[in-house]
Amino acid sequence: MKDNIKRPKLLEELFKIIRAHRRAFKQDRPYQRMIGLVLGELFNFGRHTLTQSLLGLGIMEGDWSAWYRLFSKPRFEEEQLNRILLEETVQGREENEPYVLAIDGTPIIRSGLKMPGTSWLKSPRTAAFRRGIERIQRFVHGAWLTPMEDGYSRAIPIRFLPAFPPTAVVAEAKPCKEWEAGQQVLAWVRKRLDGMGRSKQILMALADGAFDVLELWGELPQRTILITRTARNRSLYYLPAEYAGRGRPPSYGEKAPHPADWLHAGLRH
Repeated sequence: MKDNIKRPKLLEELFKIIRAHRRAFKQDRPYQRMIGLVLGELFNFGRHTLTQSLLGLGIMEGDWSAWYRLFSKPRFEEEQLNRILLEETVQGREENEPYVLAIDGTPIIRSGLKMPGTSWLKSPRTAAFRRGIERIQRFVHGAWLTPMEDGYSRAIPIRFLPAFPPTAVVAEAKPCKEWEAGQQVLAWVRKRLDGMGRSKQILMALADGAFDVLELWGELPQRTILITRTARNRSLYYLPAEYAGRGRPPSYGEKAPHPADWLHAGLRH
C-alpha cells in the first residue's frame, strides 16, 4: 500500500486499523492476502464466505488454495490478532464506562460426517415446537457492543472460540460446554483489560439462557457483571446474614421473589 495516495476519511480509518494488526502476521504475503479478504467482505453483497469474498475481488481464475491456507495453517496469531482489535475498541473510551460484551452460541451447519468438531445437535433451522437435528460445529461468539448513538449500536467480533461437545469428531480444540467457552471469553477479556491498565473498568456481559449456569456464576472473573435470560420460576435467595452461632453457617438467606415477580414489580413502578 502506498501511503501517499489520497483516500476518503472512512477508508483512511479502515487502513489505519488494518495496519495496526500487521504484527500478528509472520510474513508480509499472508498480511496482504488478509487485506484483500477485508476488502472482499466490503464488496461482497452475497453470502459472507471466503469464496464469495474472492469473487467480490474479481478473482475468478487461478489457484485459490493459498487463500484457504490462511486459516488451515498458522499464518497468523489468532489470539494476538484479537488482542490488537480489543485494544482498538477501548481507544477514546473512558475507564469509568462499562465495557459491554455480548456472548452467544453460534452453530455452523456442516455436511461432512468426519469433519473435526462436528456432531449431531439441535438444528437452528427447524421450528422450536418440532426440533430436528443437524450436523453442526458449535462455537461461542464474544462481541463488543459499541456505545449507543441515536438508538443504534453495532457488535464488533472480539473472540470466536470452539465449544465442541465430547461426542464431536476429534479436533485440535478440546471438548467443552457452551458456558465453559463463554467463561474463557470473559476471562480473556478481563485479563486483557487489566493488562491495558483498565483494572477499574467494569466488564458487563449480556447472554441468553444457555449461560444461566451455576458453574459459570461461580467462576465469573472479578469486576465482571453477567446479565442473562432466566426461567420465570427460578428459585432465588438473598445472601445469608451474618452468622454467629455454632455449626456450619447457612449458604442461603431468605427466599426472594421469582424473576417474574421482579419484572411485574418493575413494570408497576
